[in-house]
Amino acid sequence: MESSRSTEVSGSQFFINFLNQLEGWKTKCKNLHWAAPKKNIHVYLDEFKDILDDYQDGLAEGYMGILGKMQPNAIKGTPSDALNAFDFISEVKSATLAFYDKIPQETVYKGIASECETFIQNINKYDYLFHLCDIRPY
Repeated sequence: MESSRSTEVSGSQFFINFLNQLEGWKTKCKNLHWAAPKKNIHVYLDEFKDILDDYQDGLAEGYMGILGKMQPNAIKGTPSDALNAFDFISEVKSATLAFYDKIPQETVYKGIASECETFIQNINKYDYLFHLCDIRPY
C-alpha cells in the first residue's frame, strides 16, 4: 500500500505550482549553463534544460487533458537560489520526488505519473553526469 501518495492535493493548483517550479528551474539551468566553469558542465546543463522543457510541456498538456484549460498567465516561474549544478540537481530531485508522491492515484493520472518517473530517471542520470565533471562550487 502506498500511504505516502495522496489525493488530497489534487486539482489544478497542485499542477500549476509544479509547472511554475519547472519554469523557474529552466531559467536557473540556463543561468548556470552560462556561468559554468567548464565546458562539460556547460553542455550537460544545456541538455538538462531541454529535458526540463520537454517534461514541462508534456506535464502541462497532460494536466489540461484531465483538468481542462490553463489561463495564459498561470505560469510565472518559481525562482531557484542554487549556485551550482550539484545543488541545482539536488533541488530538482527532492521537489520532483515530493511532487510524484502526491500525484493523485486515480487511473486517469497514471500517464502523468509515468512521465514523472521518466523525468526522475533523467534527473538521476544528470546527477551522475554532473558529478563526473570535475567542478567546484562557484
